[in-house]
Amino acid sequence: LALAAGYYDQAHHVREFRALTGMTPGAYAREQGQVGFVQSSGEADA
Repeated sequence: LALAAGYYDQAHHVREFRALTGMTPGAYAREQGQVGFVQSSGEADA
């Protein structure tokens, strides 16, 4: 994944990801997994 995204290695990718988000990719994925799927109910607010 790191090479496909243009990074020299995984550590390079993780360092930049952490600098941008404040967390590791694994911690980010775990946090996003807790959110679940959010979809509009289809009801208009009109």
